[in-house]
Amino acid sequence: MAEPFFQFKKFRVYHSAGGFKVGTDGVLLGAWTPVKDGDRVLDIGTGTGLISLMLAQRAKVKVDAIEINPIAADQAKRNVMQSSFSDISVYNEDVAEFVNRGKKYDLVVCNPPFFSNTQHAPKDESLYLAKHTVSLKPSDLFGYVKELLAVDGRFAVIFPKTEYDTFCSAAKKHGFYPKEVLDVFPQPDYPEIRLMVNFTAKELDKPSRRDFCIAQSNKRHDYTNEYKQLTKDFFLRF
Repeated sequence: MAEPFFQFKKFRVYHSAGGFKVGTDGVLLGAWTPVKDGDRVLDIGTGTGLISLMLAQRAKVKVDAIEINPIAADQAKRNVMQSSFSDISVYNEDVAEFVNRGKKYDLVVCNPPFFSNTQHAPKDESLYLAKHTVSLKPSDLFGYVKELLAVDGRFAVIFPKTEYDTFCSAAKKHGFYPKEVLDVFPQPDYPEIRLMVNFTAKELDKPSRRDFCIAQSNKRHDYTNEYKQLTKDFFLRF
C-alpha cells in the first residue's frame, strides 16, 4: 500500500506517523503567521513538518523544527529532503533539551497539544501524545519560548477556544502580550473554535483583533473567500 500524503502546490507532506495528520489548524497557522525574509524561525512540535514547509515557502527564512516523537521527526526530515526548501533542520528533541543549545529566534511558532482537561484513555499512544498537554503545559511552553526568543521576537500559536484562559494566564505570567488575534469560526452562526495569536513582549493598549470564518455552509468545500485567499498559495483546489 502506498504511503499516505497530502499534496500542496509546492511540496508534499507524507503523514503516516500516528497522530500527526495534515489538518486545518496547522494549515491555518502556517498560512497566517507573520513571517518575513531573514527571520530565524523555530517550529516547536513540528509533527511531520507542515508548518515549517509553509513558512519556508512564504519567506526566505532559516527554520529549526523540533519534534519529540522519533517516528514523526523522521518523517519530517524526509518531507524536507523531498522538498525544494533546504533551509529547514529537523531535530528529534524535547524543547526542554533544545533550550540548552542557546539559540535565539525572531519567530517561534507552535501548534501545541490540546485537550489538557480530557481523560487519558487513548487507543493510540502517539495520538495521545500529539494532542494532550502531557509533557508540555502552556506555562512551560511560554517559559521555554521566553528563553528562545530574540529581543523583539514574536510567538505565533493556535489553540482551542476552551483553552483561552489557560493560555492567556500562562502568557501573562511569562511577560507575553497579544499583538494580533484571529478568532476562528467554522462557519457563520457557529461558536468560535480556535484562536490564533501573535504574542510579543510588548504590551499594547489594544491588540488588533478580527473574526475569521472557514466555510460558508455545511456543503463540502464551500469555503469563504477569506479562507481561499489565506490558503491559495498552498491548496491545489484554489
